[in-house]
Amino acid sequence: MTEPNFAEYYWEFLERGTILAVTLSGPANLRLMDPENFAAFQDGEKFEAYGGLARRAPYRIKVPKSGPWFLAIDLAGLGVRRVRHEVSVVPPQKLESRRTSRN
Repeated sequence: MTEPNFAEYYWEFLERGTILAVTLSGPANLRLMDPENFAAFQDGEKFEAYGGLARRAPYRIKVPKSGPWFLAIDLAGLGVRRVRHEVSVVPPQKLESRRTSRN
């Protein structure tokens, strides 16, 4: 069995509206999944995810509902062996304070 070609991040809880800003050194598939879909992804089964192919950084993904979340940085099918990555979490409160401070 081959080793999976992805890195993962896990948060026990992210609030709806939180933004994940992902910085990458190269292209990658970004897949934001709840625990059930992440388990299916790991098992090679059908899964649903938010995100997509990131070619430019930072790539932003908005958390659709509050709860636990996994982010897989997946290189499958891209012909890439390694990609450096960093994820910043921007809570919704911080986004709201930015909007009001500009007015």
